[in-house]
Amino acid sequence: MLISQLTRIVEETGRPRIALVGDLMLDEYIWGDVQRISPEAPIPVLRVGHREIRAGGAGSVAVNLGRLDVDVHVFSVIGEDNAGDRILSLLESEGCNVSGVVRDGGRPTTLKARHMGYVQHSHRAVQQMLRVDEEDLSPVTALSVDELLERMFASGEGYDAVLVSDYGKGLVSSALMAGIHARCETAPVLVDPARTSDYSAYRGSTLVCPNRFEAELASGIPCSDLEGCREAAGKLRDEFGFQNVVVTMDREGMFVDQGTDQQTHLPTRASVVADVTGAGDMVLAILGMVAAAGKTAEEGARVANVAAGLVVRQFGVVAVSRKELLDEIQDQGNPAAGKVKSLDELSAVLGAGQKKGRTVVFTNGCFDLLHPGHHHLLNEARREGDLLVVAVNSDSSIRRLKGEGRPRIREGDRIKMLAGLEAVDYVILFEEDTPLHLVEELVPDVLVKGGDYRDEAVVGQDIVENNGGRMVFIDRLPGLSTTELLGEEEAGAEQEG
Repeated sequence: MLISQLTRIVEETGRPRIALVGDLMLDEYIWGDVQRISPEAPIPVLRVGHREIRAGGAGSVAVNLGRLDVDVHVFSVIGEDNAGDRILSLLESEGCNVSGVVRDGGRPTTLKARHMGYVQHSHRAVQQMLRVDEEDLSPVTALSVDELLERMFASGEGYDAVLVSDYGKGLVSSALMAGIHARCETAPVLVDPARTSDYSAYRGSTLVCPNRFEAELASGIPCSDLEGCREAAGKLRDEFGFQNVVVTMDREGMFVDQGTDQQTHLPTRASVVADVTGAGDMVLAILGMVAAAGKTAEEGARVANVAAGLVVRQFGVVAVSRKELLDEIQDQGNPAAGKVKSLDELSAVLGAGQKKGRTVVFTNGCFDLLHPGHHHLLNEARREGDLLVVAVNSDSSIRRLKGEGRPRIREGDRIKMLAGLEAVDYVILFEEDTPLHLVEELVPDVLVKGGDYRDEAVVGQDIVENNGGRMVFIDRLPGLSTTELLGEEEAGAEQEG
């Protein structure tokens, strides 16, 4: 599908009114240091440093919809507890309407607390030590289901689409789904199923989007390859009367079954997969947004494939805005897509990476007239860690440092060339004479400079080392510096003159 067609699909979605029904969860991350073993038992002692909370389960889908500028109305059943208060507050802050969420004092809000221990004092490696779940998996009461349906359809306004995010926590049942189908005469109903072998509760839905493991469990057909996913999708569609089945295949993309002679495999667009967390929630949000505009399942899957490719290149659960999605579509086929970041964007993505134990490497320079010496420096720098950040002097910065004749290559082209290199993960432009502010804000784990800086005070070295990081010097290739190359060029021009 052409870039212009994908762009048109997204632009034509407008701001649909979507109902999201599903299991809301609160994800809590408890971060701390591990420096000793307990004298009471052979277990590590976690000294808590800070805590984070995020919307999980259907809440993650809601956040995605909110970022996509959808008018999202959330329907669920949660407890009358602190965890419930916190997840509602999170969703409201993302612009979600949560008036349809039923509070039931007889059951707890699902809370998943992950204890994350830094296993080095420098905070440069992290390990999930323990997950503590507080939840009730028993079916939600019939009274709560009736109240949810009443709130969902009381206004009589209707919805452009209904999304069901089932995490198997007791909310989604045959009774709930029957009530939704009975009241949704025209709106498509899309389901992200639970990991279950029985899809009868979802029978008759417009679309179901299992991942390959869920599709295998429900169909009994191994889904380790494309042919298996094809057979499983066909069986599920025929057996349960689904109009469409979309099987997400992680690194292999998606398989879309819209009926006889309408089966399509969409390969993944992500050249680098950093973290698949949250990709499934994004897929449901996109499929729902596109279906709400009356588009086909294949059109929705093609847009979702682009969004998923953007999500898995980053660490942690990432919500994508409408603008980011359109930018990603425009950047199809561009190896530099998504690598050029603002300071706020870079700080967020690097912070998420470091919390997962990724080592951040930072280097900087003018990179005017990109040459093999630069390639050598960057490739060697990449060996020092997991994420390489290259900070690039702006045109005005270079003129102040090197005179009016420089740079030879403008900043826009320089950052594009650097972002196109496989060794480089992220590129950021800076206007100052030095990258001190960037180092202060990003606090990388490794600072890299050329070997000719060994006898000089390197900007930011003290910040990195005081935070437990290290300084690395990489010897340059002889005769390959921009200044030397430009000197040879100018000398040659003088001789010709």
